[in-house]
Amino acid sequence: MQRLARKQFRTLLFSVLENRIFRPPAKALTDLSDGFNNLPSITCTVTKRGYSEYFDPADVATIREYRPDFLLRFGFGILRGDILSAARYGVWSFHHDDELKYRGGPAGFWEIFQGDPVSGAILQRLTDRLDGGIILRKGYLKTVGHSWKGNLEQLLTVSAYWPAQVADEIAANPDRNDTMPGQASQTGAPLFRVPGNLDMLYFLALLVRNRIRFYFRELFRAEIWNVGIIRQPVAEVARAGRPLSALEVEWLPPAGRKRYLADPFGYTDDRGLHILAEDYRYENRRAGISEILLPGHPDRVPPPRQGPPTPIGSPHPDRVPANDVHLSYPFVFQENGEVYCLPEASESRRLTLYRLDKTSGKFVIDRVLLQEISAVDPTLVFFRDRWWLFFTTRPCSNTHLFVYHAPSLDAEFRPHLLNPVKVDIRSARPAGTPFLHEGTLYRPAQDSSRTYGGRVIINRIVSLTPDDFREEVAGTLEPPAGCRFRHGLHTLSAVGTVTLIDGKTYRFLPGHMIHQIRERIAGKEGSRG
Repeated sequence: MQRLARKQFRTLLFSVLENRIFRPPAKALTDLSDGFNNLPSITCTVTKRGYSEYFDPADVATIREYRPDFLLRFGFGILRGDILSAARYGVWSFHHDDELKYRGGPAGFWEIFQGDPVSGAILQRLTDRLDGGIILRKGYLKTVGHSWKGNLEQLLTVSAYWPAQVADEIAANPDRNDTMPGQASQTGAPLFRVPGNLDMLYFLALLVRNRIRFYFRELFRAEIWNVGIIRQPVAEVARAGRPLSALEVEWLPPAGRKRYLADPFGYTDDRGLHILAEDYRYENRRAGISEILLPGHPDRVPPPRQGPPTPIGSPHPDRVPANDVHLSYPFVFQENGEVYCLPEASESRRLTLYRLDKTSGKFVIDRVLLQEISAVDPTLVFFRDRWWLFFTTRPCSNTHLFVYHAPSLDAEFRPHLLNPVKVDIRSARPAGTPFLHEGTLYRPAQDSSRTYGGRVIINRIVSLTPDDFREEVAGTLEPPAGCRFRHGLHTLSAVGTVTLIDGKTYRFLPGHMIHQIRERIAGKEGSRG
């Protein structure tokens, strides 16, 4: 009894604060009795042996009679015994941490405590091996370092749909046997426990420091991006293990103090290298697409003129895709001698494909690919027998990767069975042109785990079919050190033998600070990313 009292006192501060201050809305109780009135219920007896819990054999037999496909665990301790095989696909359980780093709990806490930029969550099928479940789904989110409540909220809400997603996958593969896709976790992570009072005092101070740092960055550091040219093919630039040198990047002249260029894509014709880029202006906090023409053959075009800023943008504004909403990421590709542009217009909830009309020299609407979807950074590539469309969606624009596919550009694009096929702040959001190298497809993606658009991850596509998607990290591309735009990199696009990138720096803009303050007061999200 005394030992229990000492333990309770040691974690008293955590116990008091957990439910009174740090309890997220996702943990609120919801009454579902009306939806289950006509369904049978079973009151089960559980026997505790050490740290493990076992269901009564009679209860397990009753459960088996209903022939459930799976059981979802919302309570209990360490389950063992026959209950783990009572359903066809076993017992599924959440763990709201990256099990390779953090076993135990509390969920979403120790990532903040240890300064980990990424928080993970898994859905697993339990086995008799402790912390050795079969991983059914896994995701990674940016740690909300200034709010444990916010960090836990995002982990709970993002993972909530995973059981339904896995069930859909099983239903779409009726010939599959009772084994589940996925591999058993081989974690050797340390076991974390409820923090003591001294740890909680340190944690509270850490939250205050992180919140001050968060608001300082939001208010005083406006992002300024610019476009750079590397005179090498994209596969050469992106190869694994090769650092990007500042000496090989030729930057365009700055667009202005309150304006920047980002997301460059391009094409060539007899006039030279055409670069289409997001043209963002802080005065009205809107973006459109601008065109920059570098005359001559792309391998021999003169370098961008350095020195005082020069006017940018197309001399013919109506040449580029135009809309009354925020436009960015003008993804450019060529097919059958035609030049196409697929810009992001997520505010419109419509994904429109444009085609370059060779007679007028303007981009005209070719067709609408998708409607009622807020597609972010849409990216198209033809691979094997069909077109593949990659994008993320708001509000999870940096984490949730969606894939659609069609046999031809003029056919209907259909959703991938596993959408979202990936949840990962480090490598989900598209970051430029997918490319083939030695028969393998590679997909550049943004890593925003430490900062928005911090670097580019090169993903190697392992499997890409309408009902399967797997990719692995093949390499990383860091921003070029030793130059002004060294604080971020989130686009890598191919134009023949030339590669276009962008880079980020920061600047204090009073108007940006005032806007952020107003949005905070109004209760809106002030972050652009």
